[in-house]
Amino acid sequence: MISWRISKKRTLTVELRNGTGLDIEFVDSRPVWTYNETTQEIEALPFCGTVVLLPLFTITFGYVYKMEDVNNE
Repeated sequence: MISWRISKKRTLTVELRNGTGLDIEFVDSRPVWTYNETTQEIEALPFCGTVVLLPLFTITFGYVYKMEDVNNE
């Protein structure tokens, strides 16, 4: 996987995949694996952005965010 930080929150990544189809997705909660350099933990977080599936490549552009619990009492 190759990734570039485009701005403070947005990231562009290119990954290899075992597929030959073409697809464009606009997602707001797709799960992705992340690595926290501070705690050295791997966890799944939601991704919001655009996913382009090309033959043998996946290109993503967007940001990863943490879900927060909201207490509406």
